[in-house]
Amino acid sequence: MKIDRIYSSDISNSISKKQINEEKAFEDILRKAYSSGDKEKLKEVCNEFEGIFLQMMYKQMKRTVPESELLPESTGREIFQDMLDDELIKNAAKRGTGLSEVLYRQLSMNMDKTFLVNDEKAK
Repeated sequence: MKIDRIYSSDISNSISKKQINEEKAFEDILRKAYSSGDKEKLKEVCNEFEGIFLQMMYKQMKRTVPESELLPESTGREIFQDMLDDELIKNAAKRGTGLSEVLYRQLSMNMDKTFLVNDEKAK
């Protein structure tokens, strides 16, 4: 049985695919919550959006930091760094930045207006 090497490009591709799937799932959940008027689901989606936003922001910020030559580059180090980054983002998302609250208030007001208009049309 032959086992091929795992290249960093394979890891990057799988991470990108995971992010695309998460973003698609987020969009579907948001549409469902918004169309049904479910405010609890909307709150969850806003918290999830904040996590995705923090993750994107962190990765962009990290790209601006010069690479150190102290430790050699390796696939293992890249995997470890990605796992560490994910944990940092999860912890930051738990504490929150307030973005989810602002987004929830705005979407909630729009949702209330939408359902109020729809109810008036139905009468």
